[in-house]
Formats: sequence, structure tokens, C-alpha cells
Amino acid sequence: MKFKNIFFGFLKTLLLAVIFCSSLLYADGYMTLDLQNYQPADNGSPPYFFEVDSTTGDLIKVVDTGNSFQFKTYNFRTTVDIESYIEEVEPVLLKWREEIEPFDEEFHSSSSLSDGMLADLRYDLRSGPFSGEVHVATYEGRIEAISYVPNTADEVPEIDTIVANPWGMIKGQTTNVKGAGSSLLDYILQKFRSRGAVKARLYSERDQYYLDRGWQREPDPWQEDGACGGE
Repeated sequence: MKFKNIFFGFLKTLLLAVIFCSSLLYADGYMTLDLQNYQPADNGSPPYFFEVDSTTGDLIKVVDTGNSFQFKTYNFRTTVDIESYIEEVEPVLLKWREEIEPFDEEFHSSSSLSDGMLADLRYDLRSGPFSGEVHVATYEGRIEAISYVPNTADEVPEIDTIVANPWGMIKGQTTNVKGAGSSLLDYILQKFRSRGAVKARLYSERDQYYLDRGWQREPDPWQEDGACGGE
């Protein structure tokens, strides 16, 4: 009986280790982009909408050539910008973090990121002076995407979070502008490069989206040190 307990205990431990290592292999993680070879998008990433084709009933993409996204940076080294962020951006994050019914996966993801960004910013602002920035993209005066960069001083600045208006994520909807997240990311990367940064870093929840745009996954330290079968 004692041997049986030891044997099944070993199997249980092995199974947990396999599950844990498998989750690491497929988990989202940090990604980097070489800014030396970065090519900004032509004319930025223009706003677009979806409309319903009256003939087929399908959604069709319509680019808005009459307007473009505008950008603003809140520099947390200045009190004025902190106060402006609290007045202008925090209410947007409070609205975006609210969930809707029925459940929608993309809306939920955007709302969760908004909630996490709001919590991180409040914590950092309470903790004392720091060199972080918040960047926003607006369309017709409305904030449509927000990004938080905790530290811009390094040669490899890190984008902590970038989130687009969750109301633009609902499947089948045709009323909200799209493209703000991509446009804001392009704006931030150009700003990084103009400051002399050599790479950019972000934590990705959509690896394939960034891989298709030239980003590279960072090596998994668990695989490097052999913890999960690496050599």
C-alpha cells in the first residue's frame, strides 16, 4: 500500500509538471521589435469602419480618408500632465473596464486590459515620481486607444499595455471606428526611435498578430535553463 501511494504520488507530480511546462510553452510572453529596421506604416494606420453590403449582407471594410487619428502624450514627470491624465483618460478607462452582456470574448479581453492598466497607473502614481507616459489616439475628439509606457529612459523601452476601445471589438457592430490600436502603436514606435531606442518590448496576448508585423518572441527562460526539457 505504501509503494502504491508513492507510485501514484509520483505520477501526480509528473502530470502537474507536464501541464505546467506545456502551459509555459504555449503561454503569451514578451516580444521585441528591432527599431533600426522598423518601417512606419504609410500615412499611419488610417481609421476604418465596417458597413453591411446591401447585396450580400457581409461586412465590408470602409477606410475613412477624410479624417485621421490624433495623438497625445501625458508625461508623468510633470504635474500638469498627471492632472490632465486623471481628468481626461482615467474616466475612459473606468468606462472601458465595465463588462457587457451577453459575454463577448474580444470585448472581455479589452475590458480586462483596461482594468489592469487603470490599476497599474493608480499604483504607480501613488508610489511616487517616475518617468512613465500614457499615449492616446483620438478620433473626432474621442479617445479610441490608450497605451501605458512605465519607463522610457532605456534603450529598450517597454510598452506595458495597449488597449483599444472595447466597443469597437463587438462582433458584427458597424458604428465604431477601428484601427486606433495599430495607429497608436506605430506612433509610439516612431517616438521611441526618435529618442535613440534600439528595440521596443511589449507583453503580448496576441502573439501571431505581432509576429506577422515583424516582432520576435523573447526566449523562454524556462526552456533555456532546462527546467522544462531544454538542453
